Amino acid sequence: MKKLEAKLTQIRQSHRPGFMMHIVAGFPDLDSSLEIGRQLLNNGADILEVQIPFSDPVADGPIIASANDHALKNGVTVDGSLKMIQTLAAETDAPILIMTYFNIVHHYGVAAFAQKAREVGVQGLIVPDYPFDEDQGNSLIEACKQQNLALIQVLASTTRPARMAAILEHASGFVYCMARTGTTGKKTIIKPETVDYLTRVSAQCDLPMAVGFGLSERDQVHALSPYADIMVVGSALISAYADKALAEGLVAVKAFMRNLV
Repeated sequence: MKKLEAKLTQIRQSHRPGFMMHIVAGFPDLDSSLEIGRQLLNNGADILEVQIPFSDPVADGPIIASANDHALKNGVTVDGSLKMIQTLAAETDAPILIMTYFNIVHHYGVAAFAQKAREVGVQGLIVPDYPFDEDQGNSLIEACKQQNLALIQVLASTTRPARMAAILEHASGFVYCMARTGTTGKKTIIKPETVDYLTRVSAQCDLPMAVGFGLSERDQVHALSPYADIMVVGSALISAYADKALAEGLVAVKAFMRNLV
């Protein structure tokens, strides 16, 4: 977790928002997702969130869900995704996180997955459907502690105060705040209630805060940056290169980052 901690400190000291960019391993194919990851890290991404594709990505909207489906139909596996991530992690000092769903982790084996994540150079996991209060039976929190991985907790504006406090007790690395309820993709309108929610989380937590879901424009970044340390962008980024050949897609990724950062 040292890379992640160093990057989070750097972001906070820079007084500018950090950017965590989300890609799907194997979309449009493994070699292309590797090149897209490299392009992002070379053009302003502070943290890379790599999703291991799953057949029922319940937190994701149609764009990311379609990328998951495409990767799976092309035969992308967990091991293939991890190998791609390992190649990327070996090339950069930037932290790489795995995002996936708990079915993948459970099927692989909780302890084995955490160990493999550390071995391939990952700094932490984001598992949005993992219920922290059922950890006694699944031990993902403990497995991440043993492997020195951050287990990023996800919060929504609808999270009850008592549950929010309990979730934050288990948070490590940073806290991921959903900018709105629902799934990823649909553009988020920054409202006073959004600011109130982020302010409430900040008052209860000393960790850095990330905000995502529906972010795609610089104006959103400017509106949210006083209240969160990291901006998370996924669907809009994937849309920028989804229907393009690799060379054209890499140009689109660079342009997207230039217009965002």
